[in-house]
Formats: sequence, structure tokens, C-alpha cells
Amino acid sequence: MINLTQYRTLFADDELRRIIISSILPRMPVGMNVLGLTLLVQSQTGSFTSAGMVSAAYMTALAIQAPIIGRFVDQNGPKKVMIPLAFLHALALMVLVFAVTSLQPMPLVLVAAFAAGAVFPPVSMTLRAMYRKSTMQDSQRQAAFAVESVMMECSFVLGPMIVSLGVVAGSPAFAVIAAAVMTALGTSHFARSGALERWGEVETGVERHWLGPLKISAVRRALTLSLFFAIGIGLNEIAMTAFANISGQPSNVGWFYAAMSIPSAITGFAYGSRHFSWPLNRQIMVAGLWLCAGSTLMALATQTWTFALACAFMGLAFGPMITALSLQLGKLAPSEYSTEAFTWSMTLFMIGLGIGFWVGGALIEQLGVASSLFACAVLMFVAAVCCLSVPEVRNAPHREPDAAPHTEAPV
Repeated sequence: MINLTQYRTLFADDELRRIIISSILPRMPVGMNVLGLTLLVQSQTGSFTSAGMVSAAYMTALAIQAPIIGRFVDQNGPKKVMIPLAFLHALALMVLVFAVTSLQPMPLVLVAAFAAGAVFPPVSMTLRAMYRKSTMQDSQRQAAFAVESVMMECSFVLGPMIVSLGVVAGSPAFAVIAAAVMTALGTSHFARSGALERWGEVETGVERHWLGPLKISAVRRALTLSLFFAIGIGLNEIAMTAFANISGQPSNVGWFYAAMSIPSAITGFAYGSRHFSWPLNRQIMVAGLWLCAGSTLMALATQTWTFALACAFMGLAFGPMITALSLQLGKLAPSEYSTEAFTWSMTLFMIGLGIGFWVGGALIEQLGVASSLFACAVLMFVAAVCCLSVPEVRNAPHREPDAAPHTEAPV
């Protein structure tokens, strides 16, 4: 049963409500760009391998820039970078669309994809760091991170559906162009919502290690989970695209994403309203095992409707997993490294997705769709086992100090 008390308290803050709502549009491209680029390149070249390479280049750039931008924000605040990056990202996406549709050489397309990923604005990471740096109670913070995961799931529901509309309209290029416009306009609105001011002041007088949050082994272990889960998700997502194409209805991929993301948003919302006594790493382990089973069911499905049902089953674990991963990282990372810690999470997640798309594309061309899905199941099982190596932290039902644990040696 869902307890709405924490959500009512959260949204009673008018400014915070405005910040959360304004963050929806600029994050919509998160659910559009990779799928849109994959379909665009595949439609122009006829190769899933080439499509996977372009998506991987885009996500690799996201991965590289995220901790750099995160460290800059921790030391200087988010105001100086948010809007410039938004407009640079929109321009880079336009250039990328032109490079693909005009059949430019693949090295040039890869450079354009890398450039687009390198200038993505850190909207989500700024918001997560704002929650981490706030004086919220643990139960409120869990609700806030749950809303964050639901917002992300909304982008993965609506984003692919917009991409599907682009396919129906004639070309995935329309969806990529729409994503560019959403980034520019949405980020500008987010920057005026009060989010950049509410992020807080830069912490001065703090001695910063060159490794940042990575100096703490507990943080490194928690981030490793993001990498393993992301590789599995990449393997899964490109298989969804391939299944839709092989079945002769490419636009179905939007419905597959919706079938997975809607249950994820519902369970993520429910998870944020409840307190669980288990340590967060064990909660994440259960989610990983569920995802392993879900990907196996998808691999065994042969009909469109059974594949969609398997997507829905798998999606039930996504929302709680994303929320629990954010809560765990927030507790393990010191406040002065809050933005950088979450951007490292984004970095490893994007690297993992890129690897998953690349390897999955090659597996699909050589062995078929099921091979990528079985590979995903294996990765999810490995990630679940690795959860046991992360120090146990719990989400307190009431109030718990915000300080991250420092009892563990840095290395």
C-alpha cells in the first residue's frame, strides 16, 4: 500500500514542486537520444553494429564529461555551466543529424556523436546533489529520490514514444531534433526555477583529494554496481529495438519501453513511500535477481505480446533499484563531493550502456536477439552478487545524520 504522507510533505514546498516539474522537459532527451540515434543510424546504414557504435560514442562522451562537470559544479556551483551546455548540446545534436542523414563517413559521425554527448547539461545530477546536501529527513529524501526515479522513468516512457512518432512521421531524425529543442528550452526553464540557487553554497575550506569521492572504497564498490547494471540494461535495450525491427514493426519499440517503464514508475513510487529494514545493498540485490529473471523471460518470448509482458515483468524492479542505488550512494559519499559522486554514477552508467549497446549489437547480428538478452541476465546476476561487497547502510525511518561514513579507509 502506498503511503502518501512523505509525498504530501515534499510537494508542500512550492519552490521544490516548481523545480521538480521544471526538470521534466530537459530530461526527456535522456529517453530519446540513444534510441533515436540507434534507429536513425540503423535506418541509414542498415547496420546495428554501426548504430551501436554511434550510440556508444555518444554515451562514452557523456561518461567522460560527467565527473569533470560534477567536480566543477562542486567547486564553483551550477550557474556557470547549465545554460551554455544546454545550447551547445542542442547545436551538436543538429550537426549530428546532418552528418548521419547526409551519409558522412562513419569517423565523422562518431566525432559528432561524441561532441553531442560531451556537452549534455547536468540537470539530473544537480537535482540529486541538491537532495543530498539538503536537511531533509531520511524518509523525505527517499521520497525525493523516488520522485526522481519516477521522473526518469517518465522520460523512458514518453521519450521512446516520441521517437516512435518520429519513425511513423518518416524518420527518427525528427525525434532527435525534437530532443535538441527540449534540451535548450527545458534547461533554460529549469535554471530559472530556483534549482541552481537551492543547490546551496560551495563548501569552502575543505581539503579535496584528487580522486574526489573515488578515494573511498565503499563509494567505488557502489559505483561498480552502476557499471554492471548499466551493461545489462544496454544489452537489454538494444535487444528490444532489434526485436521490434525483426518482427517487422519498428515503431513497437516505443510500446516495449512503455511496457517496461510504466510498471517501473509505479513500483518506484510505491517504494519511495515505504520504509524497509533491510540494508540498501540487499534491497538492490533482490532487484538485480528480479532483472535477471525478467531478461531471461524476454529471451524466451517469441510473440510481440509475450515479449511486452516480459518487459513489464522486468520493469517492476527498475524503479526501486534506481532509488535504492541513489540512496546508497548518497549515504556513502561525503557532502563536499555530492555532485561529483552522482556524476560518477552517471559516467559509469553511460559507459555501461555504451558497452551494452555495442556488444549487444554485435551479438544480435551474429547470434540473434536472444543472445543479447541472455547476456543481460548473466550481468544482472553478477551485479546482484556484487551487492554483497558494498558496506551495509540503511535508510532510517525517521531522522539520521547526513554525514557520510568515514570509518572506512580510503583505499
